[in-house]
Amino acid sequence: MRKSLAGTRIREQRRKVGMTQKALAKASDISASYLNLIEHNRRAVAGRVLLGIARALDIPAARLADGVESALMGDLHEAAAHGTEGQAEIGAIEEMIGRFPGWAHLLTTLYRKTRDQEAAIAALSDRLTHDPFLAESLHGMLSNITAIRSTANILTNIKDIDPAQQSRFHAIIHEESRRLSDAAQALTNYFDHATDQNSGTATPEEELDGFLSRNNYCFPQIDDPESAVTLADIIANDPNLKNREARVLVAETLAIYQRDALQMPLKEFAKSAAEVAYDPSNLARLFSTDLPAVFRRLSHLNRPGSPAPPMGLIVVNAAGHALVRRPLPDFALPRHGNACARWPLFQAFSRPERPIAALLELPNQQRFICLATAYPTGSAGFGESLEYQASMLLIPQQHNSIIESWLPPTGSAQQIGTTCRICPRADCQTRAEPQILALESAR
Repeated sequence: MRKSLAGTRIREQRRKVGMTQKALAKASDISASYLNLIEHNRRAVAGRVLLGIARALDIPAARLADGVESALMGDLHEAAAHGTEGQAEIGAIEEMIGRFPGWAHLLTTLYRKTRDQEAAIAALSDRLTHDPFLAESLHGMLSNITAIRSTANILTNIKDIDPAQQSRFHAIIHEESRRLSDAAQALTNYFDHATDQNSGTATPEEELDGFLSRNNYCFPQIDDPESAVTLADIIANDPNLKNREARVLVAETLAIYQRDALQMPLKEFAKSAAEVAYDPSNLARLFSTDLPAVFRRLSHLNRPGSPAPPMGLIVVNAAGHALVRRPLPDFALPRHGNACARWPLFQAFSRPERPIAALLELPNQQRFICLATAYPTGSAGFGESLEYQASMLLIPQQHNSIIESWLPPTGSAQQIGTTCRICPRADCQTRAEPQILALESAR
């Protein structure tokens, strides 16, 4: 379990405002020796002491408390492995976050952009290889060039060509040149359009994630039945949505949100959810819907003024591709690469439409209640196979008292990670990639 970094943040903030350790201890009504232990992370700090120190430093207590997100830690570990091997001091990442949070966030932002740009380059490379328009355009241009070259060769090497034939060859060169010019212009326009559409955020998925995060994953305009705001208005009013494909993804996401809101109106759903202790099965029966829809609605409940516990959500297809991501601060949900194979999310595919409840424990010993299920995306005709998606709802264990009335026994905690690359569990039998953390011990 990682040590507290609150002391490091207190020390850095004290130095920033120019206070001595003695002065801060006096203002906080604690001894200087006790403050010294706190600042060196040898004593935990919380409650009255934390509030007193925060008051003396004139900053919110939340800025000093342990709130390091696991996603930030994971991204820094990935960034370390992404760069030149052996250059980054992986063992000092926690200290860096505690002492220089601004730099830590800047580095992770730059790393995410680099990672997403690489994903965009891979997508464009794949497009160059498989896009039928490009293949057809290039084939047509080669045909035009071949025709022009062959005709020009005839005119150059044959001296006594009949004037009528010569005129016909000139017409062929003119026509093929015009077609070549048109094809080149169409190809240029195509690439210009692709460049404009991919400006800003590297991938459509990245823009979708940013859009949802900016809106805190909830949309009061859609939840209000009397609102005149349309889905198109919501999209048009966000200047950060520059990618046409991203706008399509956002429109699809908002349409699903709207469908859920119509079937499970916010006020009625929130009231019913509180009455049944947020039991998804009970809510599915009350609103005549399926568990995945209830999972989505529950993940949107936690918002300012709502007593609902925070809930994370991830939905994947049978290939493991993330379709929906609603991360929690301490449970990172990867967008690129594969998630932990131990997640019940993937086990749900082997027992479709049979809900799974489990207690999960991350390597930092944080625990989460997990509810997972796999449901078909539609109906199948005779001789056809059903397509399934799996959904996993995550609830921090500290909210267990709210849901324990209906939660079935989960047994002992299942040891999981987020992704193999940043998981320190060296003895994991399902590991698919080497762990980055091993780099530090090997140095």
